[in-house]
Amino acid sequence: MSASQTTMDKLYGMRLSVMAQAYRDQEEMLGVADMTFDERFAMIVDAEWDSRRINKRTRLLRQAAFSDPEANVIDIRYDADRKLDKVKIAELANCEWVKAHRNVLITGASGAGKSWLACALGVAACNAFYSVRYARMPEMLDELTVSKDEEWLKSKKRYTKCDVLIVDDWLLEKIGGDQARELLEIVESRLRTGSLIICSQFSPAGWHAKLGEGAIADAVIDRIVYRSDVIHIEGDESMRKRIG
Repeated sequence: MSASQTTMDKLYGMRLSVMAQAYRDQEEMLGVADMTFDERFAMIVDAEWDSRRINKRTRLLRQAAFSDPEANVIDIRYDADRKLDKVKIAELANCEWVKAHRNVLITGASGAGKSWLACALGVAACNAFYSVRYARMPEMLDELTVSKDEEWLKSKKRYTKCDVLIVDDWLLEKIGGDQARELLEIVESRLRTGSLIICSQFSPAGWHAKLGEGAIADAVIDRIVYRSDVIHIEGDESMRKRIG
């Protein structure tokens, strides 16, 4: 057995199959004999690096559980009546807001395309290698207001440990006291660990009625609004009608 084959076998044995394949490919390259050791080694390491980044991105996209995983900021429709700020959305697509632990609040009527836009920004965050979690608020609160066992703790970590939490269908209906307290816990955790994207048919001025007048409502709204970029989608036609 040749020394190169022995090396490749060891690489496969260490589950470094991409490096092994890159090493094998070099053996068949023209002009490889004229390359320095550092040049050859750099090519092998680059192959492994690129493969791992692709795999990480794929894993992040899968774990995010987007409602629309194909959403992409390059496909956003800037119809005049929607009144979307192209420059602002381009800035958000760069994900500096995630790095700064800021939020994005997307408002608009039902069918305006809020969920799709949120997923597009979430996909951009995954492409920048941030962890994202998509959730509908009713389902999230149902999950968090059950018996607090080990499964409950795992669920809560999914909402508190990711870099970006997307909460869709925000406050469609009035919520109870236990739900409001759990919501405050989630929002509070985002102050320290990451960012929120919230999709709501109502502006923050209408949230009090849904959260209940009181300290919890004030705390939730204050923690979200003061550090949020707001995108309001206008237009008389729903996205389904526009696309159809």
